[in-house]
Formats: sequence, structure tokens, C-alpha cells
Amino acid sequence: MEFTGERYIPSLNGAIKYEHLHRYAISLEFVTGKSVLDIASGEGYGSALLAKVAKSVIGVDIDIASIEYAEAQYRDRQNLKFFTGSCDSIPLPDNSVDVVTSFETIEHHDKHKEMMQEIKRVLKPNGILIVSSPNRLTYSDEANYSNPFHIKELYYNDFLELLDCYFKYYHIYGQRLGTSSFIYTLENSVRDTQKSYTGDIHNLERKVCTLKSPLYFIAVCSNEDRAKEQIVDSLYIDKSDDIFKSFEYSWHQQEKALSYTQSQLEYSQSQLQQTQAEFERSQSQLQQTQAELERSQSQLQQTQAELERSQSQLQQTQAELERSQSQLQQTQAEFERSQFQPQVELENLRSRVTAMETSKFWQMRKIWFKIKNYLSLAND
Repeated sequence: MEFTGERYIPSLNGAIKYEHLHRYAISLEFVTGKSVLDIASGEGYGSALLAKVAKSVIGVDIDIASIEYAEAQYRDRQNLKFFTGSCDSIPLPDNSVDVVTSFETIEHHDKHKEMMQEIKRVLKPNGILIVSSPNRLTYSDEANYSNPFHIKELYYNDFLELLDCYFKYYHIYGQRLGTSSFIYTLENSVRDTQKSYTGDIHNLERKVCTLKSPLYFIAVCSNEDRAKEQIVDSLYIDKSDDIFKSFEYSWHQQEKALSYTQSQLEYSQSQLQQTQAEFERSQSQLQQTQAELERSQSQLQQTQAELERSQSQLQQTQAELERSQSQLQQTQAEFERSQFQPQVELENLRSRVTAMETSKFWQMRKIWFKIKNYLSLAND
């Protein structure tokens, strides 16, 4: 089956595998030789495990595709059947089974009372219910996590009140992954010799300690005082899949990734410092360029002012030159007329020409040609 996140499938490893298989493992002693109903059987692997020791097992699931897959996958088990049905409408007669198992089911719907009523209906009077539920406080609130497939999760008191309404006796256990030091025989053994110890440097004692903040609740319920007959406190170990090694490998990978990230960060910081230094140098050069530009603008303004003054002087000189040219034309006309007069008048005219050449007109004419030459050079 394809894993969608809603149902566990056997191909998954890690924490989810430990959690699901451990629940079925503690159920084996309760179902030996019994008729069993496994509610929300999903892919069918759990029902098949129970069928190895149970008299008969019926797996019920609301998903038709899961039921069809389970029927095909486990069709060789003669004491195992699968039916389509819901938690509030179980397709079994009254008082028909000795044990009901329902793991990670109750949080997927909000018909909790209807589910418990149906369980009570199909259970024999002295039957046993083994049911699990995520601890909402630890699973969702403290982890700030929301499972999209969960409809109504329960706090411890909610779970307690629900069971109390339908069963006289029940015992609630906590389930979560933990880390421990194992001392074990190097040969496989069927003997139940596992011991548990806890304590610190001040005191050590043999007992099964309670871990804080369980991730899941597991309850063993009955109308007879049989809930404590079986010892449920236990460990699940998979010799082929040590989850601690998986975590350890993941930690090493994260450490490598962190080390690489730190080196990249240091390199980036070095590059940033170089970039900052270059930026500061660029800013200094920009300030220098801006100062030079301001000086150039000031010089340009001065040159423009001088040019305007030179243009004004040129206009004045041009006006005087025009007047001088007019006088020159008049003098030339008089000189031409004087050619027909006596020699005395000619001499007088020559003296007047001489006087004119030494006059202000000629001086202004010299100035005009100097300015004209200056402007021609400036334009070039």
C-alpha cells in the first residue's frame, strides 16, 4: 500500500514502526486463544500478527481499498477475516468477541461515545478492550503540531472520563520512545530475564520508572478486575533496526551539515568584510569625485562669468568700431574730393589722415582685432 500519512504500513521504519508494533506486541498475551476484533485494521499487518496466537481475528476498517488490500495480502490466514465498517457501526453481532484492539483510531473521528457503545455491544460481558490515543498535550500542544488526519485528540482527563463511562476497571499506560543502556545475552533466549533499573549517582534501584510526558496513552479496560493481570510494562527492540543508530547517524549528518554551514558562514562573513571595505573605498572615491566635480562647476561658473564680461566688452568695441568705420568712410569721401583741390588742400587732407591714423579709432581697431583673434582661439 502507498503511505498517505493516515495509516501505518509495514514498509516504514523508525519511531512510527516501534510505536505501532509495540502496541500489538503487548496485546499478544491478551488475545491468545481468544476471538478478536481489530478496529481500524488498515493494511492488515496487526490483525495478521494477532491471528498467529488468537482463535480468530476480524479486522474492520472504513476504507474499502485497505480492506481489499488486506484480504489479498493475508488470504492464507484461515482464522483472519476483514470487513468494511466504521467505528460507530461495527458489522458484528452482540457479545461476539473476547478482545477488541483499537490503536490510533479514536483521534481520527469525533464519535467517541458511539464508538465506545459499539465496542461494548460486540464485547462479551467479561471481554477486554485495549485502546490507544495520542496525548494531545504532548503530541500537539507542546510540539506546536497539527496532524491533518486527526479530528479530535484527547487530554488525559478526557480519555479517563470516556473510559470511566463504559468500563468498571481500566489501567492506563504511557508510551513514548526513550534512550537506555542495554545489557543482554549474546545468544537468543526465550527466557523472560529482563530487569529494569533507575536512579542516579546517589541511589540506584531495580524498578520500572515512569517517563514524563507520554506521547500516547494505552488503556486496558474490562468490566472484571482483570486489567492488571497481564504485565504491560515492556520494551520493544528490533535487532535489525536499532532506532538509536538511526538517530545517531542523523545527528552526525546534522553535525556535518552544521559544520559546513558554519564554514560557509565564516567565508560569507569574510566576503562581506571585503565587500564592506571595497564599499567604503568606493564611497571615499565618490566623495573625492564629487568634490572635484564641485570645483569644476565653480571654475565653469567663473569662466562663464568672464565670457559674459568679454562678450559685453566685445559688443561695446563693436559699436565703437562701427562709429570709427563711419568716420573713416566720411574721411575717405572727403579725401577723394580733395584730389581735385589745390595742393594746399591736399596737404591739409593728408595731415588730417595722419591725425586720424593716430586717433582713438585706430587704437580701438587694434583692440578689436586682438579680441577677435582671442575669441577665434577660444572657439577652437
